[in-house]
Amino acid sequence: YKLKKINIPEEWFFCNPFKSHSEKIICGLTCKTGVIFFSEEPYKKKEFFKNIEPLVQICRKNRIIFIMQCSFFWARKYKANGILIDFKDKILSNMINFNLIKEKFLLAVKIHNYQEAKKFARDIDIVFISNVFRTKTHPKRDGLGIQKLFELCTFLKDKLNFALGGVNRINIKRLKNKNLKGFGAISCFRE
Repeated sequence: YKLKKINIPEEWFFCNPFKSHSEKIICGLTCKTGVIFFSEEPYKKKEFFKNIEPLVQICRKNRIIFIMQCSFFWARKYKANGILIDFKDKILSNMINFNLIKEKFLLAVKIHNYQEAKKFARDIDIVFISNVFRTKTHPKRDGLGIQKLFELCTFLKDKLNFALGGVNRINIKRLKNKNLKGFGAISCFRE
């Protein structure tokens, strides 16, 4: 339904609204790049969504597709295109009626292995396969590597798959395959 109405970008900026460089990066984006608002650190939701507000306005003005982390309420309020489901948030994941939400929003998720892909990707439109390579933002996490990425893309061939973690506009060319639409990144957009 909605995938036909929305031109899904091939690249996504994972935007932490608590980082000072976020506004500058979003101002430089075009509608060819989507934005995912997220924070992995513990945060106060009120502050998180307050910090997002000016960034959302920039996205809407520039017709940039954006996805909100884990909030049906705020996704509706800001007229987001989708919701990034965090299955670590047990309360949210237990409350979700995917059929109801899928009527209005794209659903996205980050997966890190085959078990998560099998468990979480069924009701999801967009899958970020993470982390492909070791990253500056998560130096203690090992990368999946190209072979595992290809295997997960094949398993998730009916989804819109994106490589995440250490991926940029140069190395994505080595990763491209018929089941991989593009990539998501943080550092790539700061370079």
